[in-house]
Amino acid sequence: MTSPAVLFAAPFSFIAALVLTPLVRRFAVRTGYIDHPAPRKHHPEPTPLLGGVAVAAALIAGPLLARLVAGVDVAWPRAGVLCGAALSLGLGLVDDRHPMRPLGKLLGQIAAALLLVFWGARGGPLAQHPLWAIAAIIGVVALLNAINFLDAMDGIVAAVVPVAAAGFLALALLFGADVDQALGWALIGAGAGFLVYNAPPARIFLGDAGSHLLGFALAALALEALDDSLTLPHVVAVLCILSYPLFDVIFVTWDRLAGRRPIAVGSTDHSTHRLGRICGRWGTVALISAVVTATTALGVGVWNAKNSTISLAAVSILGLGYAVFGTYLRRKRPTPLFDT
Repeated sequence: MTSPAVLFAAPFSFIAALVLTPLVRRFAVRTGYIDHPAPRKHHPEPTPLLGGVAVAAALIAGPLLARLVAGVDVAWPRAGVLCGAALSLGLGLVDDRHPMRPLGKLLGQIAAALLLVFWGARGGPLAQHPLWAIAAIIGVVALLNAINFLDAMDGIVAAVVPVAAAGFLALALLFGADVDQALGWALIGAGAGFLVYNAPPARIFLGDAGSHLLGFALAALALEALDDSLTLPHVVAVLCILSYPLFDVIFVTWDRLAGRRPIAVGSTDHSTHRLGRICGRWGTVALISAVVTATTALGVGVWNAKNSTISLAAVSILGLGYAVFGTYLRRKRPTPLFDT
């Protein structure tokens, strides 16, 4: 059982993100890591990237400071988690500077997923059984793209990831799920600290580096939770916690296929863009955060379900709700600020 003192990783990661993000922002400006305005983008001014580097540094600094300052016994993640996270971050850094072809990016994502499933897992069924391993690899790649797709409006990912991380921590604290609590607390702190600078109007963006890194970190927590306890209620619980990012990527993919538009070409057709017409930017961040909080609470509740019927009912109701929500959103054009 991990010591409760590991929660010190959260405030230390928060402070690290507060301190490091402005420094990284200046470095991004000097090195040309800038996201310039374009017809399909919503920011009116050139905005520095490399927010993912600041978050990565905060994720490392938080547990390290907890160990050095508070004397907390913090175990480092497995080598596969570290290497996969580094690959995800590096893949995004390359794409932020020199946009990659979709196939090249996909191959990099698959490589990161392979590292996580076969080198970062604890030797449970996800790595031992071929069909489960394939499903896990597909799930990791899907989540990397889901968080990348969701990062289409200021503050969304930085708000959603800490809530999802809190859900996995709740599974660990309430039910003994074997997840990396240091990583979970660090995600909460680093995400909250970065949100100070990424909230609308953002002064720095995560970039593909940050969205890939955070997607990979959530995938690591999800696979750790399932690797020792692969049951239907537990799979449904994880899907509930991660449901909004997965909904958004499915929504965008379906909308582009229905409109005969390329899936891999960015556009202002995400759920966040459409919600911006109704709620504005701050309202959209608040609404999506509330939805993720509710679905995360549902996932935590479903984890300890005594039979499969409750799990199936929960995922059916949630799926129906997202279907109705998606149908409604497809009738809404993005806010004029986002129109191409």
